[in-house]
Amino acid sequence: MSQSEADTILTLVHLYALAIDTQQWDLFDEVFTPDVIADYGEGAVWTGRDTFKQIFAVIHAVYSGTQHTMSNTLWDFQGNEGWAMTYGHFRLIKPGTPGGDFWEGQGYYDDRLVKVHGKWRIQHRINRITWSGGNPKVLETTPGVPVVVPITSLHDIGGNLRFLKERKPNK
Repeated sequence: MSQSEADTILTLVHLYALAIDTQQWDLFDEVFTPDVIADYGEGAVWTGRDTFKQIFAVIHAVYSGTQHTMSNTLWDFQGNEGWAMTYGHFRLIKPGTPGGDFWEGQGYYDDRLVKVHGKWRIQHRINRITWSGGNPKVLETTPGVPVVVPITSLHDIGGNLRFLKERKPNK
């Protein structure tokens, strides 16, 4: 893999965060394959980029602002497929929410990547939360319908991370 391809993976990860924070959902076209599977846990699984974009637009429309910060990205490639692991920190802001205006969380993205027409894209994303704080009522997109955010510890599932299972370090 060339350095420019490695830089492309960071661009995908960071463009995803920018797409959400600016609510520019067409940027997902540069990040995900048309048949993406986006698994955010607890039944929040969407198939297809258009569906993913529509759902995320609705979910994020209630926030006056969001901020997604991505870090610690690792990747491994074998031909036209690869895997990436990225940590994320996210803050969601909804002024006037009883109990506080923001919720924040940290988690990880465990991605399967494929090369489509010479360009890397995320084909399957698994996102899990490892920590959260703030007001969970901020997560309610329908008032009065609570959102449960399970916490997943990396040390409890480490051996089951797709990134760790699939990578083939040159040793």
